[in-house]
Amino acid sequence: MPYKLDKVDLRIISSLATDARKTVSQIAKETKISRPTTMDRLKRLRESGILDLSAKVNVQRLGFKLAQVALKTRDTETSQKLEKTLANCPRVLCLTPTSGNPHYLALLYSEDTESLVSTIESLRSFSGTEVVSWHRSKPPLKIETFTLRIFLEKTKTASCGKKCGDCSSYQNLECLGCPMVIEYKGPL
Repeated sequence: MPYKLDKVDLRIISSLATDARKTVSQIAKETKISRPTTMDRLKRLRESGILDLSAKVNVQRLGFKLAQVALKTRDTETSQKLEKTLANCPRVLCLTPTSGNPHYLALLYSEDTESLVSTIESLRSFSGTEVVSWHRSKPPLKIETFTLRIFLEKTKTASCGKKCGDCSSYQNLECLGCPMVIEYKGPL
């Protein structure tokens, strides 16, 4: 059953929308709600997954490149594998299942054009998955910032199971590698 927002929830969300760094006391004062009620409501909104208070990064200001990629999968099993892989991929900012064909739209980022193209080409190697089309993109008009996964501890293998050092694009200096692996040469 969907979560029902009431006027108190909406006032709290509206207050945080202007500045998510506000203290509970500031929100309570602004919304004319007691501090304990504000704390309870914030906790409930966060635990229910309605409210996300996380750091967002403006990828355009970092000079990163974006692409929209349309993907088609052969069957349900392939779709499930693709979803799991791309949900863990640091280069995927947004993955949207569609009701038609193509089956998915993915918004990808990379530090430079060569790495972006290499990332898109690596999607072609997923068995049972077809890259229907892709286009360079500017950030969405209503969303300028994204949650980027930062990997302080690097791994030997990317979430897709690939090793950047074995990739010809990486070896030919056409890709910076995956931000989660030891061999990554980018700023993250």
